[in-house]
Amino acid sequence: MEITTLSFTEEEVMRLEAIFMDKDKEEALQFLFDVIKPKIRAKGNRALDSKKGTGIPR
Repeated sequence: MEITTLSFTEEEVMRLEAIFMDKDKEEALQFLFDVIKPKIRAKGNRALDSKKGTGIPR
């Protein structure tokens, strides 16, 4: 398994910090879909082929 490194903008880091402070589960899930999922897909990770589903309904 390869290691994937993601970079976050200052705004994304601030959003994460707010999620951590508020313990906001809904916002955390939204962050995964809005920010992390596209970044992983953009890295070209073969395990997350864009034509495959994630198994997570959305």
